[in-house]
Amino acid sequence: MRDHPFFKDTPRKTLDMAGQPMELPVFYYDVRFVTAIFTAKTSALKKLLPHPRFKPIQIWPGTGMLGIAAFEYHDTSIGPYNEIAISIPIKFPSRFVVPGLSALKMMRKNLFPVYIHHLPVTTQIALKVGIHFYNYPKFLAEVTFHDRDESLEVILKEKDDLILKLLAKKLSLKRSAGFEFHTYSIKDNVVMHTLIEGWAPKFGAVRMGSVAKLELGEHAISKELAELNLSKTARSGLYGEGVMTKLHDPDQRWNTDTLKIISG
Repeated sequence: MRDHPFFKDTPRKTLDMAGQPMELPVFYYDVRFVTAIFTAKTSALKKLLPHPRFKPIQIWPGTGMLGIAAFEYHDTSIGPYNEIAISIPIKFPSRFVVPGLSALKMMRKNLFPVYIHHLPVTTQIALKVGIHFYNYPKFLAEVTFHDRDESLEVILKEKDDLILKLLAKKLSLKRSAGFEFHTYSIKDNVVMHTLIEGWAPKFGAVRMGSVAKLELGEHAISKELAELNLSKTARSGLYGEGVMTKLHDPDQRWNTDTLKIISG
């Protein structure tokens, strides 16, 4: 898929990564991913957010969302690896967030603004790139994928300590679709926006149903998630195969105290 039109004519630049040249955007040529969206109390989610202007998107008043997305990167410009993103859909800079409407708009347009709370990966280069350029909360872990008939089981461990086990339905791949993730991270008193744009030739989505179940271990992250009192099942989710994405370098920055735009 390296010669797919999705990547053609995309401008790239070489940036310094602690003395090592790195070409951005990072290209992801062949990805399988699954996303499960659980509900949680907005008040609990707010305690995890590092900035008061990060506003959780709510399904209804008092109830927000926590997403668990697992990525199996078969072929990328920095090599193959696996990853799990534990994230909270947010609005930033603060805009008027209408409970329900903002969530439906996010799912309908496949446009996901998120704060990533944990981002375990399986290779050193993925760890280094994510921390250096984006200050993503990455750490090395074991992320394994297991096909279970019509479901996909994803297991996350750190040093044999179970963090979570996600059992998600392989949603029907009825269509192709484009999508975007807009991540917001903080580094050196600066909020950074990063665009991740994607194209899924095989894509499935459920906005209301029962799509995944979550099992937690005894790890510190497991206990943190347990305290959120998540819904027993994920009511919405995504599934894609043969997916292609582009991870751009941060394109807009705000001062964390004044919210004055520094660049972008």
